[in-house]
Amino acid sequence: MPHGEAASPPRSLSAAEWDRTYDSATAGWDEEPPPVLGELLAEHAPPPTPVMDVGCGLGTTARWLADRSYTVTACDFSTRAITAARRRTPPGSTVRYEVLDVTAHAPRDPFPVVLDRGVLHTCPTDRERRTFAGSMARLCRPGGLWIHVGAAALSEEEALDQSSGPSWTTEETFLEAVDTWFTVVDLRIADFGRRPGVTDWPARYAVLRRREV
Repeated sequence: MPHGEAASPPRSLSAAEWDRTYDSATAGWDEEPPPVLGELLAEHAPPPTPVMDVGCGLGTTARWLADRSYTVTACDFSTRAITAARRRTPPGSTVRYEVLDVTAHAPRDPFPVVLDRGVLHTCPTDRERRTFAGSMARLCRPGGLWIHVGAAALSEEEALDQSSGPSWTTEETFLEAVDTWFTVVDLRIADFGRRPGVTDWPARYAVLRRREV
């Protein structure tokens, strides 16, 4: 960076940038969820509850849900991700995929359960986090649930906002982003994934109930 030039503020990646990521990089973060997610779902939203998997990427979590008898719609704003997800999904699977930017469009019929696993933590500013939370509120019917999984900062010193990679938010920052629309029903800390040195970092597993209109 030239001397005296200010660093660009953090921002989330665009659909085109995610397309290039899926074209050029191995998705090291892509793996089936650990048992804690299954435990939360079984307790708060047992199958065959309809679930919208937001930011589904390569469809791994969507297929995992379908294998557990959930009725799954999976969306991502990356066309490359959805193309790859469909290719990886076996014939006869009940998962329905669509290219959708949830911050710009919402389905006519909200879902009883919406899930994001690793999407909110790609929003590196308070404004983007609130925009995404508001989008999840439009996707979720009143009284329904948002199941969130994302990077957790366990102290103020660990908090980090960044454009490339997950942004680590404290519980206070997370609650400020969602509080307008949701009430916390359950909140746990567990590893995001199971790959040593890649996904075995602290994640927030939250069950949020959509406030009644």
